[in-house]
Amino acid sequence: MKAGTRILIAGLLMLAGMVSLFALRPWLLDRLELSLLDSRFRIRGAVATAGRVVIIAIDEKSVDELGRWPWRRSVMARLIDQLSDAGVAAIGLDIVFSEPEITPEAETLQELRRSVAERELGDERVLELLDQALADAETDRLLAESIARSERTVLGYFFRTGTAEGIDDAALRRALPLLRKSRVAVARLPPEGTAPILTCSGVEPNLAPLQAGARRLGFFSTLRDRDGVIRRAPLVALCGGELHVSLSLALLEVVEGRRALVLGDREGIREVRLGDVVLPTDEGGRVLVNFRGPSGTFPHYSASDVLAGRVGREALGGKIALIGATEIGIGDIQTTPFGVSFPGVEVHATVLDNLLSGTVLRRHDGLIFIELVALILLGLTVTLAGARLRSAAYVAAIAAVLFLLLLGTTAYAFVAKGIWINMTYPGLTLIMVYMAVAVTHSITVEARARLIRRQFATYVPPGVVNEMVEHPESFRLSGERRDLSILFSDVRDFTRLAEEIAPEDVARLLNEYLTPMTEIVFETRGTLDKYIGDAIVAFWGAPLPVDNHPLRACEAAIAMQEKLAQMRATRHDLRGVDRLRIGIGLHSGPVVVGNMGSELRFDYSVTGDGVNLCSRLEGLTKFYGVGILTSENLVSRISDIPVRELDQVRVKGKRESVRIFEILTQEGNGTLGGRFLESYAEGLRAYREGRWAEAEKALQEALAMRGGRDGASLLLLQRLQLLKEAVPDDWDGIWTFEEK
Repeated sequence: MKAGTRILIAGLLMLAGMVSLFALRPWLLDRLELSLLDSRFRIRGAVATAGRVVIIAIDEKSVDELGRWPWRRSVMARLIDQLSDAGVAAIGLDIVFSEPEITPEAETLQELRRSVAERELGDERVLELLDQALADAETDRLLAESIARSERTVLGYFFRTGTAEGIDDAALRRALPLLRKSRVAVARLPPEGTAPILTCSGVEPNLAPLQAGARRLGFFSTLRDRDGVIRRAPLVALCGGELHVSLSLALLEVVEGRRALVLGDREGIREVRLGDVVLPTDEGGRVLVNFRGPSGTFPHYSASDVLAGRVGREALGGKIALIGATEIGIGDIQTTPFGVSFPGVEVHATVLDNLLSGTVLRRHDGLIFIELVALILLGLTVTLAGARLRSAAYVAAIAAVLFLLLLGTTAYAFVAKGIWINMTYPGLTLIMVYMAVAVTHSITVEARARLIRRQFATYVPPGVVNEMVEHPESFRLSGERRDLSILFSDVRDFTRLAEEIAPEDVARLLNEYLTPMTEIVFETRGTLDKYIGDAIVAFWGAPLPVDNHPLRACEAAIAMQEKLAQMRATRHDLRGVDRLRIGIGLHSGPVVVGNMGSELRFDYSVTGDGVNLCSRLEGLTKFYGVGILTSENLVSRISDIPVRELDQVRVKGKRESVRIFEILTQEGNGTLGGRFLESYAEGLRAYREGRWAEAEKALQEALAMRGGRDGASLLLLQRLQLLKEAVPDDWDGIWTFEEK
């Protein structure tokens, strides 16, 4: 076997082993990658924050001035008042007040009042003064009033997540109602256990009076990797069958003035949205924290300075203030890529800053494929270089250049783009494949070279030996009711098309078609209900209200038709794409929407008479030869999209009639379009009134303007021939369809 072949086999075997490790993902290598990620943070150093988040620190200075922690809640009340007066945009407390505070003064006053009342030692005025003093000593009430006055405070609480920490189910059920202000809207909740969502086994909420005045609640429980380092932060957590927002996300909601929405599927959380912004979470609703620097990167103001008025509006105005302990002896100290003494409150500040500035560290699903491709290409490059080049030095130089290129790419992606590219597996593959190539090269090429030199050194000149060594081949050695807008779309004659092309082509065509159609639905804030084979069912207006949802549905329908036309014109690599035509039905009206199904399986879906009508409208598109057919109820709510009234019909399964309209695109505009629409409208009026001759004349004119290719005109002309022969006695201009 030739040396090059041996090197090629060795390199490919090592590459196959690394691909297997990439698939298995052993913790040791994942731990190495996490360490390399931490190194990237430290090498990059501190970077500028968005400048909107400040930390009100319970630090050593504050403890020296105000006394040991925890402070009286009256002090916390004054702190919240001071921050509100300074004009902060929002206040977040990385503190939980789960137990009532009973001060010695309150206990003394209670005992004094009891004695005065029992022994009748004073008049009503004395009792009133004692009651007033008691009220002033009730620090929980003072704090609750300050929270309510601020109208911008988010209270933190924490979930117990370990089995050892859990409380009984009854206690959990009693605690859950207290968390209603942290609930998040969910389009579809993944089945429990199918996604790595932070799940509670217990909860430590604040006192009910404190939570009552809070603007929002948010949990501040953290996630640590197996090595104890915080690198990810959950934006949502599952507790009692409901999702709740984190402290950082709750503060973002308060600042932005809108609530988050979670979109899930069977695999996990697909999207966490805040308005039109999609937060880059993983399937567990977690974000990768892009730490801005070591502890102290964010502005820290001592709580005592704020209380004393030494920090005012110029420093705090418009900022988001996070109150939390930074003193090591009392605080929530975490381990992060920047060290083991990182205040927990600064972790929350970092997550909030990431969300505000859109700088969350990203790791797209597609990166795994890219990393696998990079791993294979690097391994193949070194293997092929080793098999073709006879000098180990050249192979080492190529491997070194590739390694530097890998380092540069991952560093650039991390620093400039905020993308985490795994460098362990590609880098380790480069090293291991090179070692396999180098060892094999040494065993084969170098051994052969030594053999050649030993055998031929005395027979040929050194130059010839060198040439023989360089070229050994040259010789031989041997459920609620809502008003929604609904869309049904279906591919024309897809069954026939599927019979005429190969199954794998059918699958590819369908996937390539459904993907952009689904993206259009999402881009217009629609909800994908289901795929029914090649059909798409979508709706707008649920689970969250959508402004002007009839218009959004129309825009989606038009975009779907335009996208399909683009695919027919450009995607010649897809067999059958030139024959793809779709009909779309639209309708707006009250329907029932919610989780529907059985106890074993349910989906978030819509049902009702409006859904059935929309389905029938989609089916009628083939009779009228139009791409988009909509109901009068939807048309009455839009004004910016041109339409053409086609007919008034009774669809199969309905007694009431409905006026139906075609959504016009650019084809229906302009002078010709205007004359055509007038002629068709005149023909439709005459048809309804039984003036057959006038109707036929107008419709023929309309048809001629379209070169004989208007399906609606042709359909009405065919009916006219039938009506001329036998006019129904009860003719009212309404046509009844007996088929779908």
